[in-house]
Amino acid sequence: MPHDAGSGALDSSPGPTGGTHSAEELLRLAIEDAARLRDALDAQVAPGPTRPRWGIDASADPVAYRSWIPTRPTRGSPLPSAGPRISVVVPVYRPEMRLLRRCVDSVRAQGYRDWELCLCDDGSGDRRVTSYLRRLRRTSAFWRHGAVRVAVRSQNGGIARATNGAVEIATGAYVAFVDQDDELAPDALAAVAHAIAGRPDADIVYSDEDKIDVEGLPFEPHFKPDWAPDLLLSFPYLGHLLVVRRELLAEVGGLRSEFDGSQDYDLMLRATEASGRIVHVPEVLYHWRAIPGSAAGDPAAKPWGHDASRRALEAAVVRRGLDASVEDTGFAPGWYHLRRRVRGRPAVSIVIPFRDQAAMTARCIASLDLDPRHDPYELVLVDNGSVEPETVALRRRLEAQGARVLEHPAAFNWSAINNLAAAQCDGELLLFLNNDIEATSPGWLNALVELAQEPEVGVVGSRLTFPDGTVQHAGIVLGLGGIAGHVLAGLPPGQHGYFAWDAVVRPYSAVTGACMMSRREVFEALGGFDETLDVAFGDVDYCMRVVDAGLRVLYTPHSTLVHHESVSRGMSGWTGDVGRFLAKWGRERFWADPLYNPNLDLFASWCPLRTPGERSVWDAVVDRYAAVRDGAG
Repeated sequence: MPHDAGSGALDSSPGPTGGTHSAEELLRLAIEDAARLRDALDAQVAPGPTRPRWGIDASADPVAYRSWIPTRPTRGSPLPSAGPRISVVVPVYRPEMRLLRRCVDSVRAQGYRDWELCLCDDGSGDRRVTSYLRRLRRTSAFWRHGAVRVAVRSQNGGIARATNGAVEIATGAYVAFVDQDDELAPDALAAVAHAIAGRPDADIVYSDEDKIDVEGLPFEPHFKPDWAPDLLLSFPYLGHLLVVRRELLAEVGGLRSEFDGSQDYDLMLRATEASGRIVHVPEVLYHWRAIPGSAAGDPAAKPWGHDASRRALEAAVVRRGLDASVEDTGFAPGWYHLRRRVRGRPAVSIVIPFRDQAAMTARCIASLDLDPRHDPYELVLVDNGSVEPETVALRRRLEAQGARVLEHPAAFNWSAINNLAAAQCDGELLLFLNNDIEATSPGWLNALVELAQEPEVGVVGSRLTFPDGTVQHAGIVLGLGGIAGHVLAGLPPGQHGYFAWDAVVRPYSAVTGACMMSRREVFEALGGFDETLDVAFGDVDYCMRVVDAGLRVLYTPHSTLVHHESVSRGMSGWTGDVGRFLAKWGRERFWADPLYNPNLDLFASWCPLRTPGERSVWDAVVDRYAAVRDGAG
């Protein structure tokens, strides 16, 4: 069996190390000491009972979020006060004046000096608006820094035309998009300039965001991954703050009125098609105002906006020449499944290692036909020393039905067993599958194939649940629990995780080898699984090498299977792999997973806010893992 490391999150704490302990004892100490220190840190922040099996994520507890803000992780270097000019463009149409003033004041409060505020009145026909904008433009000449430019449309043309009107009077190298009742964080433009200084070729910069109520109280923070193109095809996750190089904006033709209501999503799709130089600032730089009737306050408030977002995604499908359809997720309006159609009839080789447990293996194999849409596939089983007569009978029946059964009588080595089978497979696509897996969703195999056949994708993994419907796997995050863990593991049936990450196709740094598909050409080019990792982390290691080769690792919820985890084989012996895996990659690779977010916790799978002092906690866990290597590995 593969590791399934971090199916539950590890907690952490420093404690005495000792080379006289066995590897298993050192690992037990790591987990126990980690739990004690983590509970102590939790008690300092929010005294109370021990954390539940499934807790409250970062978006769902506004009181906790407001308490967390003063303790949030800070950047390591000072922010610039000057740099490229950033034009903040604001379309204006009959605003609530109090909120427009707060928006403008948030720009004026920037510590960064090189900005200009470009407002376009979209034919408001309101004397208060006209008077305020004139006075703003006149008095801005006396401000210490910054400038104000105002354009006025004679008649209302919609948000895209108004935004383009503001862009037309902009002179900055970069354009930042802000709505008339939203606010920027005080360091927003400085943080963007800092990101550009670190990546001078950046064409697009985006940040984390939260929402604010009418009085300005923050809630529902959205902590995003670094650039994740497949996630953008699921919903407009780039959101705010969105900053685009003005030259690129001109190149793609600005915003388009036919997508009013979701003109920003249409722009995100077109701009990211034109340039892959995209930088994420993992800080809340934008406060999205939630007021009655706004999309921030009620996702169903503007149904025409969701119609526009769907059309924007469908237009992207046509532009990119994709053979795909756009489907609703059922999670919330504006969240989509982009379902690609399988090209041709690619052959799949399904590799299943087993040792006895004939009934379980038979159930696994019988469930494969739940997807009648995909054919052909070949079945390649590897017998790792079975002795029971029921298994002998099963082998004979399977071989009579056309399955191939290979022998691997040596000691259990998950990587070696799968490499042996892969070398003898004929399929274009390799599916590595545990024998304690049971397919439960129609079309599960087709859902893997439709993504794995894409040339920019190297690995695809499934959504796995326990028999009771609780999530076991919905992607792997580096550093979660110490080295690598399953995010959203333990998610109860009927619920969705943080921003529905479990419900959409999205990239991760790794997926579990319990159900993992990869193109054979990729597998062979990378030399297969690392056989020095015999029980644990072979799948994560392979995914990391896939990412380093410039390919993506995707998770899909369309392929759902039940995982009767580690029933057929125990986990004995996996502790030695901990040290080898850590030594191979180095600890810093696991501290900052670009497809997670540094504001989210590394010791709970449900994505709560990161606790102050977590780095020391995490270091303590990794020290224990290192002790496994140094003391007993």
